[in-house]
Amino acid sequence: MQSSVLIAYSTRSGSTAEVAQAIAAALQDAGVPAEVLPVAQVNSLAGREAVILGAPLYVGRFPKEFHQFLRLHHEALHGMHPWLFVLGPTRNQPKDFEGSRSQAEKQLSHYPWLHPADLHIFGGRWNTQNLPFPFSLMLRIPGNPLGKVPAEDIRNWEEIREWSRGIARRIRPAA
Repeated sequence: MQSSVLIAYSTRSGSTAEVAQAIAAALQDAGVPAEVLPVAQVNSLAGREAVILGAPLYVGRFPKEFHQFLRLHHEALHGMHPWLFVLGPTRNQPKDFEGSRSQAEKQLSHYPWLHPADLHIFGGRWNTQNLPFPFSLMLRIPGNPLGKVPAEDIRNWEEIREWSRGIARRIRPAA
């Protein structure tokens, strides 16, 4: 039996997946069952009480599979107000969060029919050790500035839990 809340995410190095799992745990702690799936594994949104979508920003863009998911589930999402979370900045600077919000909104502007209940920007994680191909290959290019960016993880787990609890209260006010 599927859970009434779906958390569908796209990820490259696992950071967004970890946040999706943390959101599910916070919802379940509040009495709201949730299922977590990569966007590529979602066949249908039918019967879902709510949908939470998550994606990272890479060079100001969502991953290709996230865009494919939005196009594939256009009809179902059109009638919903999904929550969206985006992992963006890897420096804890207000201007970086503002920039990530602007980039996410630009990406979402391709889908004017999508009306999120909320768009939340969380700090992300940057670690060249976990990058998948072809990003890992790009780091080997001489002079590539990405190789000089220090590893950083500014995900705020308490902020993630609080945002999730807020969603639980909206889904089930008695939760």
